[in-house]
Amino acid sequence: MLIKEMRQARGWTQAQLAEFSGLSQRTIQRLEKGQAATAETLKSLAAVFEVSIPELGIAEILDESQLNEDELKELKNLRELRRFFVELAAYFMIVPLVCLASYVHGGSIRNGLGLAVGWGFWLAYSALKLFDMKAFFGSGWEKEQLDKRMGRK
Repeated sequence: MLIKEMRQARGWTQAQLAEFSGLSQRTIQRLEKGQAATAETLKSLAAVFEVSIPELGIAEILDESQLNEDELKELKNLRELRRFFVELAAYFMIVPLVCLASYVHGGSIRNGLGLAVGWGFWLAYSALKLFDMKAFFGSGWEKEQLDKRMGRK
């Protein structure tokens, strides 16, 4: 919304801002609705408004083509981690609601418990895969923790 406020403070229309910045009017509309921008878009707008990029208040799109192989692998892990925590949060919100709805409507909570168990197994499998439990329970983990606690590098 900051872009819209800056544009309106100067008395410009979206079309004028698009012309001044070299961007399309559709891009200006998307940015004013809060969508992320590329680095080039941010540079253009910062130049037009004569402010620094952080002052624009717009999130930047991550350009994956600029990342090396290790960074891409870590980005993939971060996305999987985010997806796991979203699923976990959904689990703790939806399962109690299903159990309550089933109980309130004259049934038992068995339907909700079936959902809880099935979904719970899936989450456990996802966690084992995501957090690499072999590394956690293996001898390498023990050595790493012992070195860490003894102050060794």
